[in-house]
Amino acid sequence: MLEEAADWPEGTELIVAPLLPEDSVIERPDGHVIIVGFGLAGRYVAELAQAARLPFTVLEKNPVTVETQRALGRDIVLGDATEKESLLKAGLADAAILALTIPDEEAVLKATSLVRRLRPNIYIIARTTYSSKGMRASQLGADEVVKAEQAVALQFYEKLRIRLSKHPRDSAP
Repeated sequence: MLEEAADWPEGTELIVAPLLPEDSVIERPDGHVIIVGFGLAGRYVAELAQAARLPFTVLEKNPVTVETQRALGRDIVLGDATEKESLLKAGLADAAILALTIPDEEAVLKATSLVRRLRPNIYIIARTTYSSKGMRASQLGADEVVKAEQAVALQFYEKLRIRLSKHPRDSAP
């Protein structure tokens, strides 16, 4: 978070990468992280796990992504998080965290329900598009839910708040 407002020209591209402060303390779970999906959200989770020196396995449906990431040395499994066999192949039996980063809400709900039955104590963080599906994911056992709808709303609010504070409305005569 910036201490002061930056006066960048309109349209300036900014790339933000999450980093852990050097003095940060992370509670180490007993077990590895399973990251379902290796899109942008999955890659960010992988970066965080790597920075925290937490072992992780990616569970991905796209065979091209799996092949590419395997060639780069990633621990990645081809499979579907809604199938018990795929989850077990990704190491569900001794995983501590399941990060459901895929945009398919129905698959997220199905995987949440399945995993909660198989591993009652695993920490599940799930992604949904809509708040209503996020509530459903919580009911099915997700510990945390990231709702895209709410994230977008907050971004609109922040960007417009900043814009409006820079250009206050002229008072009408």
